[in-house]
Amino acid sequence: MAAVKPGGIFIHIGLMDSNGELDIRKLTLFEVSLIGVYCYTAADLRAAVQAISDGMLGDLTWVETRPLADGAQAFDDLHNGRSAAAKIVLIP
Repeated sequence: MAAVKPGGIFIHIGLMDSNGELDIRKLTLFEVSLIGVYCYTAADLRAAVQAISDGMLGDLTWVETRPLADGAQAFDDLHNGRSAAAKIVLIP
């Protein structure tokens, strides 16, 4: 919310506790659009894959891939700070 600029769009994806703080005044003064999204369509997923493929999301070197069989270790490494990656994608 802090990063949204005037005329921007703020999208909340999925569900979470309602304990967070939403600055309604900022939404109004900055004329920000607020969109709530719960799930995705197949077209959304294809568009996301295309955006990644086209490099539209920038440098993704912060993503690490590991075999699916190493999933438990990957979660443990993330939880205990033993991975420099912010995300680990498990490959079947």
